Amino acid sequence: MTHPSTYRPPRRARRPGAPVAALALAVALAACAPASAAAQEAAAAATHSARAPQLSVSATAYRDVPQDRITVTLYAERESPQPATGQAQVSELLGPVLARLKSRSDLEVQTSGYRTDPVWQQSRIVAWRTRGALEVSAAPSEAFNQLIGELASRLNVESVAYSLSREARLAVEHELIAEAVRAFRAKADTGAKALGFRGYAVREVSIGGSGPIRPEPVPKMMMARAAEAAPVPLPAAEGKTTVSVMVSGTVALEP
Repeated sequence: MTHPSTYRPPRRARRPGAPVAALALAVALAACAPASAAAQEAAAAATHSARAPQLSVSATAYRDVPQDRITVTLYAERESPQPATGQAQVSELLGPVLARLKSRSDLEVQTSGYRTDPVWQQSRIVAWRTRGALEVSAAPSEAFNQLIGELASRLNVESVAYSLSREARLAVEHELIAEAVRAFRAKADTGAKALGFRGYAVREVSIGGSGPIRPEPVPKMMMARAAEAAPVPLPAAEGKTTVSVMVSGTVALEP
């Protein structure tokens, strides 16, 4: 009697590396879990900060400092029937003065304009007016005032202006930055507590200076040249100018 045959599928061989791969995957997942949690917390904090009430704050620190530069504009002007005559006369007046000023290392000198214009009368040209100017700058001193007084016996003084040098302004601004930041933090803290919040977190901050302040000229009438007059020192008082630094920005209020 023949027994029916029974089919038995072969057993699959177990891969020796399977437990190791599973273990590695488990370790990797466990290692990623804290990082993912930290990332989620950081994202939640950023979202909360973005949704927190915002407060705009600005504070200014300033200081009055002596102006350390003086600029004087000297000019010569002549009228003549022909342009060349007046130009020659103006050049004869300005030339020696320019050479004298350029020979000194403590002065900054530059030409400040040279022009010849027609003089009209009853719709016709009756003469030509030539004008040339020099601009000289230096640190305020009695010696400089005496020099300008001597030059004013030959030339006219158009204007006298005082200003603060770039180097002096930057030095003062650097000192004021810390004061302005402290004032900014004090305002932010006071504002946050006045509004019922525990504190604040700085979001954005910008720092800016006051920028250059235009020199203030002395009126022309004080500088008019008197003919045949003895040299008189320039009457001068430099005064002070204000340098300021402003800190402005936005803070997030913390409950």
